Amino acid sequence: MALYKHIVCCLDFSPQAMEAFDTALGLARDNQARLSLLHVVHSGAPVVPGETPRAARRLSKEELKERLGREMRERYLERTDGYPVEVRLRRGLPSIEILDELNEFGADLVVMGAEGLSGVGLVLLGSTAERVSRRASCACLVVRRAAAD
Repeated sequence: MALYKHIVCCLDFSPQAMEAFDTALGLARDNQARLSLLHVVHSGAPVVPGETPRAARRLSKEELKERLGREMRERYLERTDGYPVEVRLRRGLPSIEILDELNEFGADLVVMGAEGLSGVGLVLLGSTAERVSRRASCACLVVRRAAAD
């Protein structure tokens, strides 16, 4: 019996996001679950690989969507080996948008990468993964990047 029916994987193009993606894809395959990949364009400083935040803010909505879609295809979708994946883009504050996505689409698992902050760093900077895991109505799996040898 499958544990999960709908998995949402949150992606921000970081190395930790790739670890989260690999984990989410494996879980989706094992459970034959629907897999949604979510990227939240931060309303204050969009993350577009290869662009500074200032340059990314100058992109039109259409250019931003096209660039992010291309990045999603190149980084993640080409690695699915044909497993069906839905790509979702939202704009706003990441933790709020992720929680809205989980509630709106009835996910039963969210998979996110973590930078591995702890102690003072976590208290001062906060963490999207920490905020989502405290408030999510579904199970949360926070994946840390594998330690380098």
